[in-house]
Amino acid sequence: MKRPQWSHPSIALPLLVALFLLLTFRCSLLRGQAPFLRVADAPADDAVDATLAELSAVDLAASAVLRAAEALLAGNLTRSPPELRDAALRGLRGWLERQRFDPGVMAELVDLVKRPIDGGRPRPYASCAVVGNSGILLAREHGALIDGHDLVVRLNNAPAGEGRFARHVGAKTGLAFVNSNVLSRCAAAAVRGGGSCRYCHAYGERVPILTYMCNAAHFVEHAACSAGEGAPVIVTDPRLDVLCARIVKYYSLRRFARETGRPASEWGTRHEEGMFHYSSGMQAVVAALGVCGKVSVFGFGKAPGARHHYHTLQRGELDLHDYEAEYEFYRDLEARPEAIPFLRDSGFRLPPVVVYR
Repeated sequence: MKRPQWSHPSIALPLLVALFLLLTFRCSLLRGQAPFLRVADAPADDAVDATLAELSAVDLAASAVLRAAEALLAGNLTRSPPELRDAALRGLRGWLERQRFDPGVMAELVDLVKRPIDGGRPRPYASCAVVGNSGILLAREHGALIDGHDLVVRLNNAPAGEGRFARHVGAKTGLAFVNSNVLSRCAAAAVRGGGSCRYCHAYGERVPILTYMCNAAHFVEHAACSAGEGAPVIVTDPRLDVLCARIVKYYSLRRFARETGRPASEWGTRHEEGMFHYSSGMQAVVAALGVCGKVSVFGFGKAPGARHHYHTLQRGELDLHDYEAEYEFYRDLEARPEAIPFLRDSGFRLPPVVVYR
């Protein structure tokens, strides 16, 4: 008797159906694991994305700063010298009033940042270079390339200009971005009344400063440095601060879930929530996105043997930052900006970004 063949329709059809169901079940399992296995390569599904967005809205470090700010305001900022108090209180009060989440601030940055610098028409700079402080800068000679941009932004008064660093980091500076801890240290003499803020203007008194307020008490230093006729000292809009905080925590939460396989809600077991914060460089990059037609990023990253800062002997990183999460953000800016949470919903069109490594 002739042996039946497997190709007979009565047998092949059930086999095909079974194979289809098996593949469907397997794919459904993989989709459930995707946020942990391939979250860096593809957007998380809607449920995971919503969870990460919700968790990223919790910022214990910022909440502590705001509570301290409200106490300072209620106490009339008594640490301030009398001649600076009114200006410091005005700055503090206005800063507290603008504390909210509003990604639409991106569309206002030309007015908030560029107009105070040059007083010109509200048009973006054609090109901007944001120069980080990583030791990887010393492995390249990007100085001339950096100086070829319309605006060069430098961080926390790292050295530039003539000398041994010039061929690596350039000489031109159009905007200094400093966190207010740096401002507080360099403005100490001005607050005491025995000097000026010239030490804060590391690139010359005509170079404006953009500062992030990480301590509300530093509005005293801001008042001291704003009293003269030099370049403006601009405080970042609190809405930009909140936006940066959410973006970085989102990327950090996502990285934690992917690398550990644990729920993102357990992120606090790795990071000290009361101290966690984005870096100065990250906020400088986001600010540049709002005021520049195209953005080039230099000196963000690390390499074996490279120091943490090109101009110091420091090798270790600060625990309050998640630099690897920030690097993922920069890669998305360069390759798939439409996938970036919060910015993709801001209604603002991001400029092209190139990251030099």
